[in-house]
Amino acid sequence: MHNKALHVTIMCRDKIINRVLIDDGFGLNICPLSTLRQLKFDLGKLHQNQVNVRGFDRLQRNTLGAVNLDIQMGPAEFKVEFQVLDINTSYNLLLRRSFIHMVGAVPSTLHQLMKFVWKDQELVIYGEGSQSNGYAPIC
Repeated sequence: MHNKALHVTIMCRDKIINRVLIDDGFGLNICPLSTLRQLKFDLGKLHQNQVNVRGFDRLQRNTLGAVNLDIQMGPAEFKVEFQVLDINTSYNLLLRRSFIHMVGAVPSTLHQLMKFVWKDQELVIYGEGSQSNGYAPIC
């Protein structure tokens, strides 16, 4: 039986970010405060909001705010809104259902990849645990 999460590597603010979890089980994209600090983001520029998030541990937490980050997967670039939480996680960013729907992506934890169309070309983003790491266009 397979139960491996899908983690990919992206570029954000000219830095490589690994351990980006792709998960369609929740509606919000999450950025841990520790990741935002590594990106040297000015925390004073967070967009204040009143969003409460219930974590995997079922505890409800307030976000510190929201941030829009430009991320790059292979040649594809996206502006993504993340809710910022001061939590310890096993991932550096969490891309959830809202991102997957925005991109029109089809993630597969079984095959450890994600496919989507970008500029009339189907791209495959391989998971960090797959034999092929990175991305490939499908002709």
